[in-house]
Amino acid sequence: ADKMFGLSYEMLDIVNYSQQKNVLFDVGVADSLSKRLVSKILLTTVPDDNSIHLRCFESTHELLLEQLSQHKLDMILSDCPVDSSQSPGLFSKKLGECKMSFFSSSVVDSQDFPAILKNKKLLIPGRRTAMGRNVMHWFERHAITPNILGEFDDAALMKAFALYHQDAIFLAPTIYFDEAKGEVSLCLVSEVEELKEEYYVIFAERMIQHPAVKNVCDADFSDLFR
Repeated sequence: ADKMFGLSYEMLDIVNYSQQKNVLFDVGVADSLSKRLVSKILLTTVPDDNSIHLRCFESTHELLLEQLSQHKLDMILSDCPVDSSQSPGLFSKKLGECKMSFFSSSVVDSQDFPAILKNKKLLIPGRRTAMGRNVMHWFERHAITPNILGEFDDAALMKAFALYHQDAIFLAPTIYFDEAKGEVSLCLVSEVEELKEEYYVIFAERMIQHPAVKNVCDADFSDLFR
């Protein structure tokens, strides 16, 4: 019976795709991820004739998984994989990873790293995110008691906040340094080899897979995450 209902949902999805001139593609994005990297990943879903209607929804990893299991999304981009034993019928594939660095909008003496983190106000990803939990474990391993000014589930909001509070140090993917050149004044405090932000595509096992999901799963993102 479960398989019958699942197949009926898949048939409805196919009907919805075929009824529109542009193929409808609903994507869930974990709000902790870099918006620039997500945008570049999503570009692989756009066909040459632009015949796609892309709808993006941001939320937490857990809420997005619930939406995907209910056939309300076609795919998820997240910072952690899915546990198939806890979410049967859902699968994930790692697209790549990027190293993390501490940045500041003002000039900081990086010679004093990581001790400087004890004295400066910090902006870090929220503890509900995979990176937020990882950085807290990193603090513990290095016996650092962080002086946290703010925790943010949304990576873009944290970066925007950091630009206005120039005395704070924040954590972001290392590639953000090159991306922000020419836009903002940025000081690279230090790269952290132990911290890496991972990117996963999560999808449901279906008899007929959405073509855009297949494009993402088949794409080579090694240059993007290099």
